[in-house]
Amino acid sequence: MRMNGTFTKYILGITVLLFCSCIRSVTVPIRNVQPTLVVEGGITTDPPPYSVNLSYSGKFTSAYQTNLDSQQYIYDAKVTIEDDQGDSTSCIQTVNGTYLSTDSNFVGTVGRTYTLKIYLSNGMVYLSKPEKITPVPPIDSVTLVYDSTYIAEVRPAQIIVSINTHDPPDTTNYYRWTASGYVTRKSWGLPCGFGSPPCYNPYVCVCSAFCDQLIVGDQINIFSDQFSDGREIIGQPVFYSPIYWYGYHYIEIKQNSISRQTYQFWEQYLAQTNRTGSILDPLPASLIGNIYNQADSNNVALGLFSASATYSKKIIIKPEFIQTYWLEVSATFYIEMGSCQMVFPNTLPNDAVPQGWEDAEVINMN
Repeated sequence: MRMNGTFTKYILGITVLLFCSCIRSVTVPIRNVQPTLVVEGGITTDPPPYSVNLSYSGKFTSAYQTNLDSQQYIYDAKVTIEDDQGDSTSCIQTVNGTYLSTDSNFVGTVGRTYTLKIYLSNGMVYLSKPEKITPVPPIDSVTLVYDSTYIAEVRPAQIIVSINTHDPPDTTNYYRWTASGYVTRKSWGLPCGFGSPPCYNPYVCVCSAFCDQLIVGDQINIFSDQFSDGREIIGQPVFYSPIYWYGYHYIEIKQNSISRQTYQFWEQYLAQTNRTGSILDPLPASLIGNIYNQADSNNVALGLFSASATYSKKIIIKPEFIQTYWLEVSATFYIEMGSCQMVFPNTLPNDAVPQGWEDAEVINMN
């Protein structure tokens, strides 16, 4: 039995030795991709200024992350927007790589073609492919649907805002919709000061408890009339207005005509962001737009410069159907401590009509 035990230990020792001798330290090479120019900008038929954002993408410095915090804004470029008739406007850098056009008389015009030119301090010059502004039809009407579902501490109930419009016949059209609006927010507020009369209703006994917050839609809403040329576009969702508390919703909708290459850029973006995560899915690719190096067309930038005609519509929604018992339950997840305008960014005093909504269409939801 002693010999068997010794023999067993001898075999185990050899096995461990052989196993350990097979392990080697390997240094995996890490990709170190050079920063790439990133451009986001455009011109519309809305009044100027028009903005162009410039930055460099971050280097790939880790096997597990792309170090997005190292993205660098560009502060020293020369930027111009030119049209096909020889007119142009320069753009000056304001903050964080954002350049704004300077000529108030340089306005996007239907039928004209526009080109972005970027002169970098390293001597490189980047151009956008020409973008032509095509007509956009008006928004005929707006429809509203109340979505009572909510996800606690993630998403409140909401009003789904959709538009109806007529697509012009016998032309290929591409659309993009953007929207934003002010909605009422509630905080627990602050005491109303010394000498205030006793009050036992916490919803009205505090000051600075209400304000109106600017909400900008982050959905990419695009449409092609490839299979519906000349038909009516009905019920196209364009905005999801959150219900945080009682109050009016001031919504501005912009219906934009876009080019085919702009449509394809956003279509590619949506395809990547909507991937299911299967191992059979294609790997994400950089979103290459329409901007290239003047000296080398194979040296392309990331991002896009677009040109669009815009039809704007402003509405004021009065959601008078909201039930008190329901709102007091769901809203508790979104009420913060302190003064409303201090705890929520981008706010106005409560019930202050935002500038430009004086003639907006009023829609009652009963």
